[in-house]
Order: sequence, then C-alpha cells, then structure tokens
Amino acid sequence: MQVPHKTKRAIPHTGGFSLVEIMVALVIGMLACIVMLQVFALSEERKRTSTGASDAQSNGVMMFYQLQRDIGQAGFGFNSATVFNCNTTWKVASGSDIATPIPLAPVTINPPATIVPAGDANTDTLLVMYGNGNGQPQGVEIKFGTSEYTVTLPLEFKQNDRVIAAAGGCGAASLFIDQVTQDITQVSDKVKVATGFAGDMLYNLGQSPTVLAYRIHKGNLTVCDYLVNDCSLDAKKDDASIWTPIAPNVVSLRAQYGRDTTGTMDNIPDVYHQITPGSASDTSGIAAGCGWARIPAVRLALVTRSGQYDKEEVTASAPTWAASAADNPAGSTAAAINLSGNTDWKHYRYKTFEGLMPIRNVTWLGVPQGC
Repeated sequence: MQVPHKTKRAIPHTGGFSLVEIMVALVIGMLACIVMLQVFALSEERKRTSTGASDAQSNGVMMFYQLQRDIGQAGFGFNSATVFNCNTTWKVASGSDIATPIPLAPVTINPPATIVPAGDANTDTLLVMYGNGNGQPQGVEIKFGTSEYTVTLPLEFKQNDRVIAAAGGCGAASLFIDQVTQDITQVSDKVKVATGFAGDMLYNLGQSPTVLAYRIHKGNLTVCDYLVNDCSLDAKKDDASIWTPIAPNVVSLRAQYGRDTTGTMDNIPDVYHQITPGSASDTSGIAAGCGWARIPAVRLALVTRSGQYDKEEVTASAPTWAASAADNPAGSTAAAINLSGNTDWKHYRYKTFEGLMPIRNVTWLGVPQGC
C-alpha cells in the first residue's frame, strides 16, 4: 500500500519596516521638527518685537504726559517777572540748605551741572518748579515785618505753607523758601514764618510745592525731588534712592524754549532754542525776568526704545522731530536726536513723542510792566 507523501507548508515571512524605511522616517521627522521649531522661534521673535514696541509706546505715553502736566503747571505761585531768575535756596528734608542757589523759573532747560548733573550723552535735562497754594500767584503785598508779615490778604496763608518774601527785584542775597508756622486767626492776622526775610511781596507756594529735576541716566528717565534731596550733589548722581528711575528704555530727551520775540509781547512763540534767559549765552539785551516772561511754551521730544535687541540692523537713522533741523521756524536752532552714544543703537526700534507744551501761568501773566 502506498503511503501518502506529506509536503512541508511554507512559513510566511513576518511583515515590518526595513532599515532604509526607518532611516527615511527619521529624516522626515527631524525635518518636520526643524520646521516647527523655526516657526515657533519666528513666532516668539515677532511676539517679543510686538511686546517691546508696546512697552516703548506705553512708557513714552505715560512719561510724555507727566512732563506735559508738570510743564503746564510750571510757575504757579511765583508768577511774576519781578522774581523770575532770582537765586533761591531752601532746606531739604534733612534740614540742610541746598548747596547751590537756583534761579527761580518755571522751566529751565539744561541748568548748570552744579544744579542738575548731566544725563546721558546728547540728552537734555529739565528743572520744573511750581506751587500748589490757594493764593494769588503774583504774590501779596507785605506792609511791614520780617519774621511776622502784615500782608494785604492774610487769610490766604495757612500753617506749613511754603512762602517766599521778595523785594522789588533780585538782589545780591538769595531768596529763601520759608514756612508758615501757624494759621491766621481773627486774633492775629500776621503771617508768622520760621526764618524770616525782608521783602515787599510774599508769594505762597502752598504746602506741597514741586521742584523736580529730570534727566536720562543709563537709558532710564529719572527724577529727583529737590525739596526732599539736594539733587545737585555729584556724589549722589548715581544713587537710585535720590535719582529715582521712573521709566526704562527712555534714550533721549530734547527740549527747547519757545520764545516770543515780537516787539510787543503776544505770548506766541516765534523761535525755538536752548538759550536760558539771564545766562551768559543770552544776548537779547532783555532783562532776565522779562526774558522768562517771553517764554510761554516748551518744545519737547521724548524717545523710547524697544527692549528687544535685533541681530540685524533695524533702524537706519536716528528719529527726527521738529527741531532736527535749524530754522524751523526761521531763526530757530537745531536740537537733533543723537543716539550714537550707544554703539548698538541701530539694533533697536524706537518711538518718538513730541509736542509744544504751553506754560499756562506765563501765558496768563500777560505783558508785565516794563517788559
């Protein structure tokens, strides 16, 4: 009998990926990761650029508003050509007198470094002064007295008001910001002060007058309260507790006086420059007090910078403003924005804020007698 022959069944091959297929898949996956990372990096870069621009915009808007507000109030409480430019001194919070007397003026651009230390290269400094009293800004008449003043309107003065007694003009001695020591009553209508100086007009600066110095320091806008600290001290110019940073990435502050040069004052700026009335550069021949009365506005520019550093140069030239070129209007000088103090300045983006800021109290002064 024939036995059936059994044949072996073929074992099927197990399915899978070859080494080549795996390598190709890895390459494709790596390329996909690279593309995704590039897209993510680009997205983050754009986000940082947008955020930096937003920060620059916010800083600029807030600081420009603050400067505009201070300049608009400048001169209140001593709004008189008689006391403009008179050297004035006072005691700071520590009880010490300031080291250098300061000419009394609403807004001073680039005061001497002995008054306000210089800021970063190619930037300007500002000194703004105003009071907050309820009395007449042009002062009240002193009938007689030195430490106890008999004045025409005594009820305007209250305890702790800061006052200045001034004679008919600026003398050799400095004026002094004194302090009222008691309220006026029906029993005593005399204005009593802590120190006392002779004068024929008494100016009320209120209980919280403002004397602020602004400068750009290490790329920050800083401010010093001159009634609290002596801002002139060179040894303290880097002290952040005295020169308080109020906004980062503010790289330029430029300012010019708007001067009325017409024969009969009309309180409209005709030219713009940085010549301070009464200074050695002032060749107008006009008395310093009248010179200050002829400055009804300040032209100012503030430049802020994005905090994002770009590898490529993204800014080809420095920002421009109304004073970038001379004779705008005719007779004006230039005060261009110059950022070259930072060698990497072209790798940042900038925002510029500029405007003409009226000094309201000077405008309301009208035409002072003799000016």
